[in-house]
Amino acid sequence: MLASYTPGQIEFIKFLHANRSALTVYDTCTVSRKELVDLLSKSVYVAVPAWISTTPVRRAGRGNYQIPELNVDPATLTVNTNTRGRKPGSPNRKGRGPAPVPAPSATASCTPNS
Repeated sequence: MLASYTPGQIEFIKFLHANRSALTVYDTCTVSRKELVDLLSKSVYVAVPAWISTTPVRRAGRGNYQIPELNVDPATLTVNTNTRGRKPGSPNRKGRGPAPVPAPSATASCTPNS
């Protein structure tokens, strides 16, 4: 477990607690990547967070992660008071980020004409 958590991490832990019935959690709080990805595909989350997927200590074999926060009440977790960085949705120094550019229409074929 981490010493302190960001508010976003705590929200993710609360999400896992709310949807624990959709996960097969083993004794050591091991959850398979497939189950996490299936659960996240039906939510606002896009992928398994990096603080879970890239930390070597959380790896529990191939395609499995240890998430000990599943056995802890989220209200007892320490919140990180670090305020570095922008708040989500706030403008950057040059205003908001540029609008997404639509993909160019494909007029040429990928296969050569004979």
